[in-house]
Amino acid sequence: MTKALLALIPAAALAACATTAKPERADGHAMVGQTTLVGADKVRVDSLIEDSRCPMNARCVWAGRVVVEATLQRGGAFETQRFTLGEPIDGIVLDTVEPSRLAGKKLKPSDYLFHFGIAP
Repeated sequence: MTKALLALIPAAALAACATTAKPERADGHAMVGQTTLVGADKVRVDSLIEDSRCPMNARCVWAGRVVVEATLQRGGAFETQRFTLGEPIDGIVLDTVEPSRLAGKKLKPSDYLFHFGIAP
């Protein structure tokens, strides 16, 4: 029995080191690395490309934009798309991004929550 327990120790140690994928969501919200259901399609946010939004506590000449790269799964096909906040692509729109930016505060990609919806 002792030999059997000793054999399990390396496996348990490796399992503790494994990273778990973020669970899939069905509410249109997703973080970087997470997949969400949008209508009959799935969107996985792969990376934050740009967040140039004007901070809430600043005055800006330009409102800025948010751009994410995402994988769109439609049926069995996968396609990489760049979604810009408020601009529909193939019937899907990135319609909200949280949190808002604040001057002097740096956000990490893991801080963001994106919401995708059906384009009007």
